[in-house]
Amino acid sequence: MSDQEPCAEVTGSGIDARRWVALTVVLSGIFVTVMDSSIVNVAIPSIRSTLHASFGEAELTVASYALAFSAGMITGGRLGDIYGQRRVFMMAFAAFTLTSFICGIAPNIEVLIAGRLLQGASAAMLSPQVFALVRMSFADGGERTAAFGAMGLAIGLANVAGLILGGVLIQTDLFGLAWRMIFLVNLPIGVAAVFLTPLVLADMRSGEHKRLDLAGAALSTLAMLLLMLPLVGGPERGWTGWPVAMLLASPVAFMGFYLHQRWKSRRGLSPLLETDLFGDRAFNVGALLILIFWGSTTPFSFSYVLLMQTGYGYSPLATAGSLAILGGAFGIVSPVAGRLTSFGVRRIMMAGVLVDLVGMLLALVLCWTVDPLPATWLLPSLLFVGVGMGLFMTPILNAVMSGIHDRHVGSASGLLTTMQRGGNALGVAALEVPFFVTLSGAESRGLNQTASYVQAFGAVAFWNVLMLLAVVGLLLVLPDRVSAPS
Repeated sequence: MSDQEPCAEVTGSGIDARRWVALTVVLSGIFVTVMDSSIVNVAIPSIRSTLHASFGEAELTVASYALAFSAGMITGGRLGDIYGQRRVFMMAFAAFTLTSFICGIAPNIEVLIAGRLLQGASAAMLSPQVFALVRMSFADGGERTAAFGAMGLAIGLANVAGLILGGVLIQTDLFGLAWRMIFLVNLPIGVAAVFLTPLVLADMRSGEHKRLDLAGAALSTLAMLLLMLPLVGGPERGWTGWPVAMLLASPVAFMGFYLHQRWKSRRGLSPLLETDLFGDRAFNVGALLILIFWGSTTPFSFSYVLLMQTGYGYSPLATAGSLAILGGAFGIVSPVAGRLTSFGVRRIMMAGVLVDLVGMLLALVLCWTVDPLPATWLLPSLLFVGVGMGLFMTPILNAVMSGIHDRHVGSASGLLTTMQRGGNALGVAALEVPFFVTLSGAESRGLNQTASYVQAFGAVAFWNVLMLLAVVGLLLVLPDRVSAPS
């Protein structure tokens, strides 16, 4: 660690005002990168009409960001180890802000797609630094629990805020800029963060001499692209041809990457990913928990937006208002969950999953038994899901990251953010199939549009129930050493 003074003092068991400012600045990085994953979804119609883009071109504005974001996170985490997390954080946030501006002023769809690709690449550099900076800046068990609780809150709210804020900005059409505001809103956040970071955050890095594993970076990027490209293009092509071939090749590429990294780790050759991490059972189980749980959250919110706007015909603003119930419940419960970890981290996470499961089961029963189903009857389900997310997301990050050695923090951060983004992408791609298959089947049986979308939403809820049951099983085998804050 650096011999510089810490950014501020700890008072008692809490974190003083300056350190909260530092934490807020750091968490703004994860907030904007996660939010920008979903905020574009509600702007697709506006982008198409303004830039005269085809549906496929407009969809590329979503896909290009996801591809670059997912492919670069392991490399991004290692860059923080090599050059210092604070330095990479500032450079990546500056790049994210600049590319957001490019997206916001894009004169045509080609520039917008290119801007989103670059924005995703900068997000891949930025996001892992947040995990690492929180882990390294807060060493005391109590304050680290509070810091990870705040990060869980930021991630969860960002997932929902993208859909809510996107709807509000499109509906209100601020300054006549239509969809452009969904990108330009990042500018004041980015400028403030880059300015404040050196004032409130210490420069912490290890004294080890490291260099970037270029071969490892190429292999990890290839493996992620072989996985993500089919998930983006497969549904549109009916899962034939190159999407299937690439998807089948992705496990081979991941195994090649792992073997290459293990070979370098055993010889002390500065690998991109420290494979010693996989000897930690708590980390392995925790990473799978993040993958599966995050794989259930985004499809639920996204399919709910489709149900409300296309099925029921509600405006983006009205849809945002109903989703605010989920986001509000999450925002209230998440800080409380951090204080409840004295009862055991695993117990709190189990309670969160079970409450989430109640919400999903409620939605499933309503969709399958009530016809016609009033839209307002689904609001209690959103409330339960929001509470469950708040109880789970706050402690999981602390549970997984607290046991990681400082020399592995960059690799761990890159891998966990990859699992998080991968969970979102895999969940959307996988659950898109039952959604649209059920929708098509309901329409072919002569059901009206609203009833068809209700059935499709119910199908997503059903698969989410199965995924949450898998999370319950994983929690039962989570090692006891993470059952309390370190």
